[in-house]
Amino acid sequence: MSNSKATYLSTPNQINKAVGRVVNAINKDESNAYATFTSSSELSDGLFAKIHSREFEYFADEPANLGGNNNAPTPVELLLGSLCACQEIVIKAYAAALNISLKKVRVEAKGELDLRGFLNINDDVRPGFHTVSFKTVIDTDETDQEKLQQLTAFAEEQCPVLDIIENPVNVKGLITFENSSN
Repeated sequence: MSNSKATYLSTPNQINKAVGRVVNAINKDESNAYATFTSSSELSDGLFAKIHSREFEYFADEPANLGGNNNAPTPVELLLGSLCACQEIVIKAYAAALNISLKKVRVEAKGELDLRGFLNINDDVRPGFHTVSFKTVIDTDETDQEKLQQLTAFAEEQCPVLDIIENPVNVKGLITFENSSN
C-alpha cells in the first residue's frame, strides 16, 4: 500500500533512529518534551460526528438503538481502539529498542458501561466505563525472559492511553452558546 503523505517506520532501525532523535532533542532542551495534541469535531447528521486531528478526518456515530445511524464506531469504541493502537505502538517501539523481533502484535479491548448513567436514569451510575479490560498477544521468536519481562513492563507502564484511562487527568471544559441564525 503506497501513501505519498506518510513515511512508514517499519523497521526497528528506523524506529530507533526516530525515537533517538526525539530523546536527543529532549536531552538538549527539556522544553522539547512537551507536546500538545488537538482534535475537533462537529455533528453533521443526527449523531454522526466528523472528527479532525491534524490532516486526518474520521468519524463517530451511535448505533441505531441509541438514536444514531450506525455509520461509524461510537466515541467509547474509538477510545478502546485508541488503547489497542497505543499498546501496539508502545510494544513495537520498545521491542525495537530491546532488539526483539516481532511477527505480530494484536490487542483486544472491552469496556463495560451502565447505560443508566449515559441516559441519566440513575444519578448514582457514572456515564462512562466502569471496567476496561484488554488482552495483548505478542507473536515473537524471542526466548530471553528478561527482555520479554522488560517489554511487558514497558507496555504496562509507558502506554499514554492506558495511563489516561487508569489515572485521573485534569480536564477543563467550557460550554458556550451562540445563535448563528442572527
